[in-house]
Amino acid sequence: MKKHSEEHRRKLSESMKGNKNHKGYKNTKETLTKMSKAHKGKKVSKETRRKISKALKGNHNCLGHKMSDVTKGKLSKVFKGKKGYKHTREARRKMSEAKRGEKSYRWKGGISPENKKIRHSIEYRLWREAVFARDGWTCQKTGVKEGCLRCHHIQNFSAYPELRFAIDNGITLSKEAHQEFHKIYGRTNNTRDQLEEYLNQVE
Repeated sequence: MKKHSEEHRRKLSESMKGNKNHKGYKNTKETLTKMSKAHKGKKVSKETRRKISKALKGNHNCLGHKMSDVTKGKLSKVFKGKKGYKHTREARRKMSEAKRGEKSYRWKGGISPENKKIRHSIEYRLWREAVFARDGWTCQKTGVKEGCLRCHHIQNFSAYPELRFAIDNGITLSKEAHQEFHKIYGRTNNTRDQLEEYLNQVE
């Protein structure tokens, strides 16, 4: 591939500056097809890939470009004091209605798993709060307070529907302890004996 000299590249750059005809120019379909065919099968060298990787490292925006502090400052000034577009109440109501029930793109003929319904119900939330409060918001395995806590059903949720909201059928565990319990005993047919065995295990 022919390489242009720095002087030639500089001249090209200057000739393009402010060129309205060049700005926003779109290639024809035919040109794009030719360009595509010309690049087909060409492999990028390891060195080039390494350079691209290095250049993009730490860049998190969608285009993969790292913005300079100057650019960030300019953008900040442009958007300072500007508020996003607000929909009217009527428009928001219509948008909300359009996402409900049969109108929703997620509609599956009115079939909603019972499990999901129960776990998102007010009764379930109240049950969790009551169990956490009784246990002093403390993991009964590790003694860790607060943090990411889970409310574990002692007698399995699916096998004992009549005990789903029984406070004495719940126990507070940390996220890690809860995951560990189910890793050992699985997620079905869990019992009180399993829990007692797990709590009595010496680490």
